[in-house]
Amino acid sequence: MKKFVFLFLLLAGFVEAEAIELDGKYVSQSGELMFRFKGDSLYVDIAQSHRNVSSFKLIKNTENKKATTFNAYEGYLENGKVTYREVLIRVTKLKKQKFLLEYFGKDKDRDYNTNERYTIKPID
Repeated sequence: MKKFVFLFLLLAGFVEAEAIELDGKYVSQSGELMFRFKGDSLYVDIAQSHRNVSSFKLIKNTENKKATTFNAYEGYLENGKVTYREVLIRVTKLKKQKFLLEYFGKDKDRDYNTNERYTIKPID
C-alpha cells in the first residue's frame, strides 16, 4: 500500500499544472510596445521612449498551465473626473518564451469594442 501511495504522489507531481508566471518586461512582436508586469499591475509603454500608454490593475480570474485571464481596470480622466474601464486580459503560452496577450473590452475613447492581440516575449 505504501508503494502505491508513493507512486500516486510521484505521478501527481508530474501532472500538476504549473501556472504562467508573468513578472518583468515583455516586448511585442513588432518591437513597438513594451508590457511590464509588476505585482498586480500591467503597464503598457511605447518601447523606444518608455512613454506610458496604459496602466491596468489586474485581478486574476482564472489560470492554468496554458493561459491566465485577468479582470483589468484602467483609470483615466473623463470630463475632469477619474473613471475606469474594465477589460478582460488573457495571456496564453505559445512556446517556452513566447506568449499571446489579448485584451477584450469597450474602447475608452470610442463607441466600439476592442480586441487587441500581441505576441510578446520577455526582454530581461
